[in-house]
Amino acid sequence: MKEIRIEVWGIFSLSRKQIMIFELVFLSLFIGLTSFLFSYDFKSHIENESYTFHAIYAKYFSLACTFLIIVEAQFLWSKFTQAQLDLIINQKKKIEKQNSEIIIQNAELKSQKEEILVQNEMLFAQKEEILEKQKKIEIQNNDIKDSISYASRIQSVLMPSKRKVARILGPHFIYFKPKDIVSGDFYWIEEFNNKTIVAVADCTGHGVPGAFVSVMGISFLNEIVLSAKANSELLSPAAILDLLREKMLHALSNNESDEEAYDGMDISICVIDHERKIYEYAGALLSVYHVSKFHDGNSNLHLEQLKPDIHPISMMKYGDHSYSNLTLPFEYGDMLYLFTDGFPDQFGGPDGRKLLSVNFKNLILSIANSPLENQLEKLDLKFNTWKGSLDQIDDVTVIGIKL
Repeated sequence: MKEIRIEVWGIFSLSRKQIMIFELVFLSLFIGLTSFLFSYDFKSHIENESYTFHAIYAKYFSLACTFLIIVEAQFLWSKFTQAQLDLIINQKKKIEKQNSEIIIQNAELKSQKEEILVQNEMLFAQKEEILEKQKKIEIQNNDIKDSISYASRIQSVLMPSKRKVARILGPHFIYFKPKDIVSGDFYWIEEFNNKTIVAVADCTGHGVPGAFVSVMGISFLNEIVLSAKANSELLSPAAILDLLREKMLHALSNNESDEEAYDGMDISICVIDHERKIYEYAGALLSVYHVSKFHDGNSNLHLEQLKPDIHPISMMKYGDHSYSNLTLPFEYGDMLYLFTDGFPDQFGGPDGRKLLSVNFKNLILSIANSPLENQLEKLDLKFNTWKGSLDQIDDVTVIGIKL
């Protein structure tokens, strides 16, 4: 408790202990003085009237001071008691105020606790709802994945089997790496008039949208070859591309839509005549590499890039265009590479940049003299090393054919 002090005569601020000492000292002094004055024999000084007069008044003054000190002591004591009482009352009021504040705070805490309980119940309900939605989404995702996986099986059935590819192409490798479960890339191989037709295409987008376009492309290519066989027609790569573009545009016109469709594909086609040792090439935005040996007696290799037309096979009308056809000779042992842009466009390396066509061309030239199995391994190693921890950005297809 704080020490109580009161003012004495408006000068001193004293505590209770100091007041007791103060009063006891003065009271003892005046009691002793009064006792002395009343017990002293002044008869011996009777002849001195002035002395006697002052002695009488000193006795009564000392007695009066003694009584005044007693009264003052009682007054100061009562004042101290009142101050102590006021302090107790103030502390009681303060405690009551604090109690009131505590009661209010307890009420607020209780209200907040109830509110928190309500919020917790709401959060629990929301959590249950979210979990239920997550379960539904997971079920839907599993259904979608199952459907896409089934679509992938359908797409793989539409593309030529390994047995068919091996029978028609002979020595070869296929590096086919879809970005998603289904692919926007596809390869197509067929026989026609004792010739080998091989095509590689990159459809608009990847995943499911690209896969839908790829199914259209495979179906149209099959129709073109079947029709040519039925009518005993001749087919060149350029003629196949012209017919494929017509069928894509016809599919759009049957839709009777006012919106222009940009879906389509980039594609390269080669028709190989092994008896005559020549092959024909036509391309819509996709090149082909022909790797051969120099005729200088050395084992140096030469890579020739066959450049395509800049018109894609699209549902959009770009105007009339006929694809150009190239006819080139080859020697047995030469390599022919058909590919999409997924490999050179992949980001990676130390700087996270694209591989680029020039580096892809150098890669092809560096592996072309290796056995086909090793070429496939080197391509896969290079792609995964270059990509590193980055995501694959597009479908990747590379076909190598030993002529």
